[in-house]
Amino acid sequence: MNKRKATQLSVEFLVDLSSLLMSNVIAYIICICIHKVPNTTKQSIWIYLISLILSFCVIFFGFSVSMDLTIRNRAREFVAVLRNCLLTYMTLAVALVLTRSDFIKGRYMFLLSLAFFIVLSCINRYFTKRLLIRHFTHSGLVSLTGVITVGERAQDYVSELQQDWTRHIKGIALLDAELHNGEYAYKDSHGGRCRSTVAVKPNVEKHISDIPVVANLSNVIDWVRRESLDEVYINIPYEYESEMVEIAEEIESMGVVVHINLPSLEKFVEDSEFDNVECAVVAGVPTATLTASRQLSLSAAFLKRLIDIVGGLVGSIVSLPIILIVAVPLLIESPGPLIFKQQRVGKNGRVFNIYKLRSMYVDAEERKKELMSQNKMDGLMFKMDNDPRITKVGRFIRKTSIDELPQFWNVLKGDMSLIGTRPPTLEEFSKYESHHKRRLSMRPGITGMWQVSGRSEIKNFEDVVKLDCEYIDNWSIWLDIKIMLKTVRVVIRGIGAE
Repeated sequence: MNKRKATQLSVEFLVDLSSLLMSNVIAYIICICIHKVPNTTKQSIWIYLISLILSFCVIFFGFSVSMDLTIRNRAREFVAVLRNCLLTYMTLAVALVLTRSDFIKGRYMFLLSLAFFIVLSCINRYFTKRLLIRHFTHSGLVSLTGVITVGERAQDYVSELQQDWTRHIKGIALLDAELHNGEYAYKDSHGGRCRSTVAVKPNVEKHISDIPVVANLSNVIDWVRRESLDEVYINIPYEYESEMVEIAEEIESMGVVVHINLPSLEKFVEDSEFDNVECAVVAGVPTATLTASRQLSLSAAFLKRLIDIVGGLVGSIVSLPIILIVAVPLLIESPGPLIFKQQRVGKNGRVFNIYKLRSMYVDAEERKKELMSQNKMDGLMFKMDNDPRITKVGRFIRKTSIDELPQFWNVLKGDMSLIGTRPPTLEEFSKYESHHKRRLSMRPGITGMWQVSGRSEIKNFEDVVKLDCEYIDNWSIWLDIKIMLKTVRVVIRGIGAE
């Protein structure tokens, strides 16, 4: 189930359930006023509520409308609401008879609540649809999207893609565009030259369907590598197939989901090291979805996030007294802010602020350049023995991993997960090659494969990337549990921490 369908189903469920409960409350109050409420006990009220909710769930999940919420007309919406409401109350009536509920005698409340349920469901669905279409485009529910195409196809293709409110298209790359006087231009089907997009200078942008054109064939890879993107849609004619095989394969290696139209599919599948391919029709175009690793199902993603929320809450509560205890000696030794905040790069290039207990002197970042010659890591990470920037208390909280405790707040915010990959700094990320970005295709974690595999003994950054990709390729809840248990052992024994 894709993001749009999952969100639609969740929103419709909550809207209809709230309409059902509200209609019963209103009907109950009216019946009290006109003295038409049957004699009930607390037990019978609970039985009624349970029967009501179970009846609703059975009908909702058994007869939910598969058609996209955003393209249903009012007639279809009313028919769907009427059908679900009537079936729900028919099921409820059977349940009340079987449970011998006192509410079976309350026909006024039964009919009133049904009428209110139909009316409220229609009203709430109408406003929910408007809210989803108009206001959720820039929410955390959207998928950050890039488009690679040619000038002749761009307008229609991008317009079709924009009809899905779960996509936020950040830019367009026109392969047949050339840079002329600071603007990208492409030849139209009549042989003329059509200026369509972005100037080098800011605030002088041209657009296609209000989306800026930001690249052409020569710099499309650099754009995708640096931009925050979850997925890229490619729609090109056959004559560009040789160029697009190489481009699509490199984008896939970054961990970004690739949707490519079928002319390029056969050659790509033959040469790619990854075999995760799904085909579908997107915006009227046959398209293949290519991923470097299998995507989490809705249920798996929900379970992982639920574990993160519970773990984040528990971790935050347990961490607070520990942080208060170490704060005193830490601040006495090195006056300054208690919490160290730093920009890091998260899932698919999203930038967020990571929080740690400050274990270094306040001028640590300025002194880093002087110490780069002593870096013992081969690659894009920095680590050295006996780092002079670390305070005495800082060395202790690093050894015990106490400095990582504020990151439970990052987990609650959704920037990080309990288990994941290490989030790089902006400086490290700016030096990434294409295959390095793939390690960011899942949400970063407080701990992960690298941390429990003797991180102090791993000197080569490519080995870190290999471990992270191994985690992404083999992810499961049981693997997360295994890493969590190993983390506890590592923290208690102080293995690999510096």
